[in-house]
Amino acid sequence: MKIVSVCRVLPTPDHPAAGAFVLRRLEAMAGKAALRVIQPLPYLPIARPLPAWAHQDSHGAGQLSIEHAPMLYVPGALKWLDGRWLELAVFRRLAALRSAGALEAIDAHFGYPDGVGCVRAARRLGVPVFVTLRGMEVDAIRTRRIRPQLVRAMRGATGCITVSHSLRDLAVEAGVDPLRILVAPNAIDRALFRPGDRAAARRQLGLRQDARLIVSVGHLIAGKGHHVLIRALASLRARRPDAKLVIIGGSAYEPDHPRELQALVQELGLDGAVRFAGAVSPETIARWLQAANAFALGTEREGCCNAVLEALAVGLPVVTTPVGDNARFVADDANGRLVAVGDAEGTALALDRVLDRDWDHAAISRALPVGSWSDVADQVLEFMSARSRMSAGDTH
Repeated sequence: MKIVSVCRVLPTPDHPAAGAFVLRRLEAMAGKAALRVIQPLPYLPIARPLPAWAHQDSHGAGQLSIEHAPMLYVPGALKWLDGRWLELAVFRRLAALRSAGALEAIDAHFGYPDGVGCVRAARRLGVPVFVTLRGMEVDAIRTRRIRPQLVRAMRGATGCITVSHSLRDLAVEAGVDPLRILVAPNAIDRALFRPGDRAAARRQLGLRQDARLIVSVGHLIAGKGHHVLIRALASLRARRPDAKLVIIGGSAYEPDHPRELQALVQELGLDGAVRFAGAVSPETIARWLQAANAFALGTEREGCCNAVLEALAVGLPVVTTPVGDNARFVADDANGRLVAVGDAEGTALALDRVLDRDWDHAAISRALPVGSWSDVADQVLEFMSARSRMSAGDTH
């Protein structure tokens, strides 16, 4: 198939870690189909101009060339218009590719605004369109002026692809025919995220061998619940004074939140017990996980949480919340504990219980039911091909 994928959240020279899991799926698909990738780049003249690199036609990320499509928008305002702005940003490019015979299906990532804009464009061009729901739709569908647009887009798409069963349920509740939905969870790199020698990993990272180390991975935004985990650590250290926490992740769209987290650490007297490792490479994340005794994430919202999957692949017991599909992968006492969102004391008790047990890391890793990115690409392409044929039949 000749597919054009559209997504705003992809790695850029300014944010090389953005959209890593979208990129991995697209890279796998590119090895099996004729794939082009277009990235709408939001800007506002004078107030928020395009960065210098965005004035080029494209940039490279991983194994892909990503084409640029400047997209007018107003930061922090008129968000219900973003679907229209995205449609305007990509339509001419898509129409030209359609005329040249280089477009047979549109592959949009995130329901809003990407999915909304691409479904509108596809309707004008008469081509199949697929929308992948990745988790942000949980908030978008609660927004009064965005909800009807998102619902129409999901219903109007040739097919919806969701990275979790919880997002499938969201689509079904919005009126999407279950037969037009594919659940395709994210994959992990098993060659990288696997059980390792904890002592060796700690030596590489310059860590003490006797500490009880908890690792968390996620952007420094309130929704990831790092503040809950910090409060949990303060309670946990009353019983386990050797417990330490490492938070891996960089700042995102809440620029003040990292300072708020650091202030909380100081307020609770946890200087030296909490370390902010910043945004690091997947290889370094894997090393931190191999060095850890447990993984924890107090997240408020997820689709398919790759941080949880990577920790389980390394063989770590996981303490997290039952949001998204977390409860499908984490079971109490089998490979960790589930705790309520926002429950710092419950998180502390769960961590205490997890740290008190000698876990079989190899068994935790083997039991994780997650395939490769190549497997995901095969699923997605087969679904797109079948749904496109059915859609063509419906029009005759």
